[in-house]
Amino acid sequence: MPLLAMCSIKGPGVTTAALGLAAVADASARVVLVECDPAGGDLMLRHGLAAKPNLVDLASAARGTSGDPAVYRTVAQALHVGDRVVPVVVAPAGGAQSRAALPELTRAGQLVLNPPDRLVVADCGRFEAMSAARPVLVLADVVAVVVRATADALAHLEEHLGELLDVVTGRLVVLLAHGGLYDGADVADVLGRYVTEELMEPADRLAVHGPLPDDRRAAALLGGDLVAGRRWRRLPLLRSLDRIAGELAPLLVTAPQDDAGSRTEVPG
Repeated sequence: MPLLAMCSIKGPGVTTAALGLAAVADASARVVLVECDPAGGDLMLRHGLAAKPNLVDLASAARGTSGDPAVYRTVAQALHVGDRVVPVVVAPAGGAQSRAALPELTRAGQLVLNPPDRLVVADCGRFEAMSAARPVLVLADVVAVVVRATADALAHLEEHLGELLDVVTGRLVVLLAHGGLYDGADVADVLGRYVTEELMEPADRLAVHGPLPDDRRAAALLGGDLVAGRRWRRLPLLRSLDRIAGELAPLLVTAPQDDAGSRTEVPG
């Protein structure tokens, strides 16, 4: 029941990274990107998608069931990234409707975010202590926190690290965005010592990936401002995300789909 939840600490970039990972994920994962940001979604406006169906419709479709993954056939829209179609469930631009929908998607026994034969990538926006998306992080097999490797951003991450480790039942991954001052090895060493010495947690509770390259063309493509060329997958950011997706794949294994599932697959 693979669920990859993504959030950020003190800075933007989580939606771009989430869409990028969904776009490069192996086709066998049957990935769907769900905007679970309590502040509201960005994909609809960035990529000219319809206002409905959206996250509220996903919650309505799942209500009264244990979470039949077939609901994605009716609520996911097709977002084109080059030659790849990524099924996405957009969130309304305003946060109030999203915050009202999230409890239904994360209630006990609800499996709509944890379908056995599909990888769900959940964009949870900025991490906050009382975030309405917090239950999504609890459900996730992997939680990826996007942060820049700067002194202030890493200090904010350390401030929330104990709480994140308490919330996350799966693997916690720190995904370094571009524009930082430190490399991945230095960040992994500092955070690793903080986890073991200050939080008294095993070092393997946390992994560090990145930093992601500063790739304005790929960022514009994923932000809806640039049409993808034939070699869009070769852009530095997409290549880096593809490598990270491969490293996370063993933690996000989907069940084999049966013939009925293959006939009802959401495009992408």
